[in-house]
Amino acid sequence: MAIKKLNDFYFKKLGNWNLIHSFMKGFWRTFFLLVLLLIIGDIVVVGLMDSQYFIPAILLSLLCIPLFYYILIYTRAKKFIRVRYQLRNFTELTMMRRYLLLAYLEKSGFGTRDDLEKLLRFIHSEMAEEKQNNKPLSSLVGVFFAAFLAILGGSFLFLVDNVVERLIAAVLIIVLAIILYVIGTFFVRVVRSKSEMNSRKEHQLTKEIIAIQTAMLVSENTSYHPFLAMEKKVSESDFLKEIIASRSFL
Repeated sequence: MAIKKLNDFYFKKLGNWNLIHSFMKGFWRTFFLLVLLLIIGDIVVVGLMDSQYFIPAILLSLLCIPLFYYILIYTRAKKFIRVRYQLRNFTELTMMRRYLLLAYLEKSGFGTRDDLEKLLRFIHSEMAEEKQNNKPLSSLVGVFFAAFLAILGGSFLFLVDNVVERLIAAVLIIVLAIILYVIGTFFVRVVRSKSEMNSRKEHQLTKEIIAIQTAMLVSENTSYHPFLAMEKKVSESDFLKEIIASRSFL
């Protein structure tokens, strides 16, 4: 439960939507409106104009979508972080996000490298337990398909007397086994997609904590303080200070 709250903090409160795009709703609406107009334009071209204009219209639409995104979203987001957070680029935004995570962890009692190491061990144990809980599902599906194919194959082969027909039946069973395996794998992935997504998030969170440990080690052994500039920028923003003041995940 604690790891879930920490994930929610990092991927939601420190996510791009909360930090940037929630303040750009008007530009997102304009972007989607223009994309909708492009789709309507393509439909009109297909329905009313000659077929020779269809491919150029589609290509023009595909070129316009990234152009609209760059003008309405990317450039506006870059200007937004420069004005609101005094950041020059998105690399500095990543560094600021890392400092916010560090400040939040310090508030939760993880203020040293040893404390963060304990947190990493806890995250790894949670990930290992979650993966172990997913194994029975995969094993159950595999056993079911194996039993089904064994019964099906035995039934067919006992009914067939001709050697050639038996060979054909065996090939069909193998093809059916491959199809069932693909279908079964797809359904298992659908069931496990949420779990795998959580694993990816926890893996990324682990990388961030290790990066914070490295920065702390640098500041301990040299005169360089990686988060000094970010600390000043965050202290000047009430919005960012409120994020750090969020309720501890413990």
